[in-house]
Amino acid sequence: MTISSTTSMMTAARLILLSSLLIAPAQSILQTATIDVLLPGVPTPITLLASQASFGSSLISYSDGHSSSSSSGSNSRPAGVGLIPSTPPSDDLYLCNESYGFTTYSSSSGNADGKSYNNAAILVPRGQCSFERKALSAQRLGASAIIIYGSLSSRYSLNVTNSTNEDGSSNNDAYTRDDYTIDDVKWPIDKQDYDCDNGQAFIPSDVFTNKLNFITSPGGYDDNNDDYLIGNSENNMCVKYAADETFVSACESQRCLITGKNVTDGGSDGNIKYEACCAWDFAIWLYQDTTLTADEVKEVTIPAVYITMQQAMEFLDLMNGVSSNNGGGDGDPIVLSMYARDRPS
Repeated sequence: MTISSTTSMMTAARLILLSSLLIAPAQSILQTATIDVLLPGVPTPITLLASQASFGSSLISYSDGHSSSSSSGSNSRPAGVGLIPSTPPSDDLYLCNESYGFTTYSSSSGNADGKSYNNAAILVPRGQCSFERKALSAQRLGASAIIIYGSLSSRYSLNVTNSTNEDGSSNNDAYTRDDYTIDDVKWPIDKQDYDCDNGQAFIPSDVFTNKLNFITSPGGYDDNNDDYLIGNSENNMCVKYAADETFVSACESQRCLITGKNVTDGGSDGNIKYEACCAWDFAIWLYQDTTLTADEVKEVTIPAVYITMQQAMEFLDLMNGVSSNNGGGDGDPIVLSMYARDRPS
């Protein structure tokens, strides 16, 4: 091998390394918490792994929580233990209405449902506002913990702005206006939110227009989109319009994201098709919101954990099943307990 060929190979290797550093890949973290889910009449809990937060109270360790010494001689209950899972108010499914200034949960009148969240852990989808603001709202509602879960909707947002009047004055309607267009959408990020190598589809423009909506205020993404972007049947558009037959086997999450990119097919009609690719469904860390005031940061004292989209779907199915078995009444509820996983000594 000549010196010149060796130099060329080293240069090529450096370019490959540099290009890999310029791509921001999706990153998962170690799930350092567990959620024990105890169903009515079932002696052994179902255990979910979860990731933790940089805010709120710490979880008791799993070994301490299950030792007889930690539970005897005290009437106090550790944070995150013995809670009833619940859902947000019906008019605030993302627990972001306080962030938008639509309501305040510091006042009892802010909770439109009037539902009690005493001794509850609220399950809330990711998206539309920060993790810590969701936790703050959950605590103001009276909850004892919050479980934030992944969502396709959280990968989209709108370039929100206030509309202006003819005289140039501005309206306070950035989160309520109904005239946003597809050009206002912030689309998911390649390799960070999705990976086309794990599954790719091209959705016809007429199907995209008739079935999907990404311009609903305040977050952009219409939750009805989930019906067409999740699952392993042809109800999932990414399965129906997959570039090849490997989508179901290659896309572990069984979920896809519209990337915002489109192509024109090779036919004479020049139809536009919208690219959709396999979504990542990883554990993430719940980081702090640096825009909160010092007093708001101090106010957040409940524990917060994160579970994936798949885990949340299974958990919510359990909740719905127990509710149906109870006839929506006052039967025995699901009880959950959150712990920090024991670390190797």
